[in-house]
Amino acid sequence: MTTTHTIMSQSHFKEGIWQEIISDTIHGNAIDYSAKRLGINHQTVFNMRHKILLALQSLPDVEDILLGGVSELDETFVLDSYKGKPLPEEVDRKPRKHGAKAEKRGISNEYVCICTGIERNGAAYAATINRAKPDANELAQLFENHISDGTLVLCDGLKSYNILPTIAECTVKNCNVPTEEEKCFYHLNTVNGFHSFIKQRYVFYRGVATKYLNRYNILFAASYRNIDTLMDQLKRVLLNVGTADYYHSNKEVRMARLLAL
Repeated sequence: MTTTHTIMSQSHFKEGIWQEIISDTIHGNAIDYSAKRLGINHQTVFNMRHKILLALQSLPDVEDILLGGVSELDETFVLDSYKGKPLPEEVDRKPRKHGAKAEKRGISNEYVCICTGIERNGAAYAATINRAKPDANELAQLFENHISDGTLVLCDGLKSYNILPTIAECTVKNCNVPTEEEKCFYHLNTVNGFHSFIKQRYVFYRGVATKYLNRYNILFAASYRNIDTLMDQLKRVLLNVGTADYYHSNKEVRMARLLAL
């Protein structure tokens, strides 16, 4: 018989504390805020939050996101971050203070690219694979199994998106060249709203360590438009022993599914 565990396995804290950490995670509250409010050590809250993020990545409703209908795809960029750690020797810049801007103008190697997709009346998806604008192979890798057949994909004209019909029977439309009659439909307002949500969260967190960015990308996508439903689902699934095991150790928090650029 397979033994399953709750996310609280081997934890010193009861369900009520985990419910509060789940709520703060979904609502975008800072780790320091949760630690002070609940009277818990910062590192302990950090570990609890990242166990929740790792578990979130494994939820079927999150892991198996499938964009369909009319979906908008575009990229946004955030500053890289080595939050809490000294800069590696190969990084050619000085450490930034909280709130500081990039040393170079425009999009440079100080920025990390977040590729996003959002269905106008449905789910959102976000993932990072590199620092620059994605090439065709990278987009195919990111969106494979995340776009359904029959989808109308709206994009900004980046030629790399033309790879998408090879991974799904979809149509790609460049929104940079609509006729006057088409402008009310062929636009990227929905995905731009998603980008604003990501950047607001990112600024509020005072950056996210780049190695953990894909964990937070999953959170951004899952919680956009869906905070209350997601919170109820996480509490129901993660806090009750069931058919799936969502337990992760502190070692996995430090080592599992890290983004390396």
